[in-house]
Parts: sequence; C-alpha cells; structure tokens
Amino acid sequence: MERILSGYIKAHGYAIAVAALTFGCIFAADVSLVEEELRPLDVDDVVVDHSQTFFRVRPMGQLMFSLIWVLVGTIFLVGIVFEKKETILPFATIFSIDFSLFLIQQLTQLERRNFKELVLSSNTAVLVVIPVYVGFTLVVLYRLFDRISDDPDEDQDDVESARKPIKFTLGDEFDDSWIS
Repeated sequence: MERILSGYIKAHGYAIAVAALTFGCIFAADVSLVEEELRPLDVDDVVVDHSQTFFRVRPMGQLMFSLIWVLVGTIFLVGIVFEKKETILPFATIFSIDFSLFLIQQLTQLERRNFKELVLSSNTAVLVVIPVYVGFTLVVLYRLFDRISDDPDEDQDDVESARKPIKFTLGDEFDDSWIS
C-alpha cells in the first residue's frame, strides 16, 4: 500500500484511539462527581429505567466500562504505533459491546416514541455513521497491518513504483508505448 494512504488510514486509527481515551477519561471523571457512593447493587435497589441500559444505570458499572475503554484505547493506540494487528481485536470487542448496549437503549425507546420520530432523531445518525466509520477503519487497519507483517520489504517496492508514471484511463485504453 502506498505510504501516504497507509499514513492516512493510521491517522484515522489514531483519531479513534484518542477519542476512546478522551471519552473514557471524561466518563470516569463524571462518575467521580456523582453524589452516590460507589457500592454494589442490591436487589431491593433495582429500578428498571427503559431509557438506559441496565449496565450503565449505576455509577460502578459506568466507572468499570469507562476504565475498560481507557485500557483498550491505550492498547489500540500502542498497537497502531507498533503496527500490531492483534491489538485491534480488544478494541473491536468493546466497541461491539458498547454499540450493542446503545442499540438496545434505542430499541427500548420504541415503547415511548413512534417509529418515525425515532428514525429521524440524531441518535439514529449515530447508530449508522459511527459504526460504519469505526468498523471500516478497523478492518482496513487490520488488513494494512496484516500486509505489513507478511511482506516487510514492500516499502522498497513502493519507492520504485512511485517513480513510474501513473496511468489514468477515462474510456478507451491509453497508449503508453512512448513511456518506456
């Protein structure tokens, strides 16, 4: 893969990792500002609120999830720096779990809101855009790191191919016999 394109893809990975670290720290700090003490959930204290998923109702669950995000964000960031494809899996797993919780939260809102109102909300845009962006970035990073680990001498080929003229065709086949 061309050096500029791989740098562009890695920049998206860096942005995702930094966002995970930032929001993980923000949510962990937010839990520390909660007035309740962080204690285990008693059976008598269970209050079912359909606007939030059960895991994120209590501050201890939110704190645990935020610390996991910070951990996998750090692993992912280090993995991008050292180009290790194995570090993408923990991030993808936590992202899938968090996205599933958010999806369940949106589906439980169908009881109180009609379908048209839910589809036209900004949360639906988040349900479509963010997973596609993060998912494609993780897949391309995995393939990039897989290709780098398979062929470490490919960078030399990229330098040689960069010196050759680029051939664009817009219709009929371009006559490039004069180039050689």
